[in-house]
Amino acid sequence: MISIENQHFTARIDPKGAQLASLIKKSSKYEYIWQRNPKYWTDSAPNLFPIVGHLKDNAYQYQQQHYQMPKHGVVRHEPFEVTKSENGHCQLAFHDTPKSRSAYPFSFTFLIDFTLTEKGLEVNYTIQNKDEKIMPVGLGYHPAFAIDTKNYQHEDYEIVFNKKENLDLYGLVDNLFGLRQKNYLDGNSIPLTPALFEEDALIFTNIKSDAITINRKKDDWFLTMETGGAPHLGLWAKSAAPFVCIEPWYTYLDGPDATGDLFDKPGTYPLEAGETLKRGYRIFV
Repeated sequence: MISIENQHFTARIDPKGAQLASLIKKSSKYEYIWQRNPKYWTDSAPNLFPIVGHLKDNAYQYQQQHYQMPKHGVVRHEPFEVTKSENGHCQLAFHDTPKSRSAYPFSFTFLIDFTLTEKGLEVNYTIQNKDEKIMPVGLGYHPAFAIDTKNYQHEDYEIVFNKKENLDLYGLVDNLFGLRQKNYLDGNSIPLTPALFEEDALIFTNIKSDAITINRKKDDWFLTMETGGAPHLGLWAKSAAPFVCIEPWYTYLDGPDATGDLFDKPGTYPLEAGETLKRGYRIFV
């Protein structure tokens, strides 16, 4: 684990997948990141690149070649190199490998910067196309935030959008992206219950909000994730688990009409040869 620290917080990052593994506020000693437990889930904050979710038949075509790609892409559990670690900041890097190119035939560098602030953590992504061809890029974040289910009930929490939303609910339908319920949300909050995610993730497209908060209604505890402008959102946890994932996405999993061409996926960014894409999110507590 890579540890960083400032006056207000400590954080740990796992070089395997560059997953955020801990964020502790010194004054309260509260741990904001889900501490992995195989009873529920063994990850804590996967990085989703160059796809989010899974592809139809877990496969796609590029230049008449057939490729298999696992759910959430090619960096999720791969070893990252620590390139910087100092003064409340660290940077981790992943460069394409023979393994990644067998699923995603492009040369790239994927950088993640973690920087502690006075109020939380800033996470910035830099994706560099090192190839001589256009590279289809999708990106998503998947941090799991711990909630206290020993001293509180799930019902004591709510998920709050910072703007009023009118959203249909999408999710897995016959194991592909599909509509689950029209007009699921008309307002700005979703009450948390132990059964909220029994049918897997809640997925919303083209949201207005750029900040999502987990709020505990009985006191002043909260956590806010600023999405950086990502247009889509997944919310997920295992049933009755002591965590909630807030997942801003730039693209999403394939539906039944997927063409098998990554460039056709909604939200995929065509990164030109030599071009750099920068994105990121922030956590406030």
